[in-house]
Amino acid sequence: MSGTITGPVNKKKIPAIRGPENIYHFPEQYGGEHCGITITEEQLLEVAEQSDVLEDTNDYLRPAVQRECEQHLPDPDDIQPEEAKKAYLYLKLHADKNVSWHCRIDLE
Repeated sequence: MSGTITGPVNKKKIPAIRGPENIYHFPEQYGGEHCGITITEEQLLEVAEQSDVLEDTNDYLRPAVQRECEQHLPDPDDIQPEEAKKAYLYLKLHADKNVSWHCRIDLE
């Protein structure tokens, strides 16, 4: 079945879509339901402290990967968002093929 409407449309039964924000806040108006959970700011801060996500670090890159990035993209802060794809493809083409780019996760 296609999404094409073939019969007369009762515009009063179709809610006006004002964008994703409206659908998110009022899902029941669009045939959906609230599925999210409420998280307090204190809970977010606790997770941030435990994970060090707020720390300014590049430690998430393995040292060999970090060196490859620095060698081929010396000023990553100068890369604009619209250039990210091109920078990634350049790095992929020029980086050392012997460097393992896979993430390593320590579960201890």
